[in-house]
Amino acid sequence: MKKFFMFALMVPAFIGSLISCSNAKMTAQQLEGKWNIVEVKGEKVTAENTPFMEFDMKENKLHGNAGCNIFNTSVTVDEKDASALSIAQGMTTMMACPDMDTETKILQSFESVKGVKAGANANEAQLVDGEGNVVFLLKK
Repeated sequence: MKKFFMFALMVPAFIGSLISCSNAKMTAQQLEGKWNIVEVKGEKVTAENTPFMEFDMKENKLHGNAGCNIFNTSVTVDEKDASALSIAQGMTTMMACPDMDTETKILQSFESVKGVKAGANANEAQLVDGEGNVVFLLKK
């Protein structure tokens, strides 16, 4: 009988912990550093050169590589919501590249970003739009 009660108590606790992990909070400040772009709007990135974003949250700067060209821009963090941020339209180099589709999709998706959410583990982050849809999946 004791085993049944222990089991009955453990199942809801286990399910609750799984649900709470999937909704883990992440602040824009936790984006500090370099992140590889592994998905853009649900599509896996297969560029020859791995695109990346490198956040400098002290200076509210973002630079990186969209697969071929380098970009530089700024980020704005909402003072009232630490997980809300936006990425400004930035500057890029203008080299011709074999895979301009991925590059274009990455650069055009910046304006959709409205926030950050935790990924599946500590080495993942999701940049999301205003409705919570994943725009970028990033990995350390």
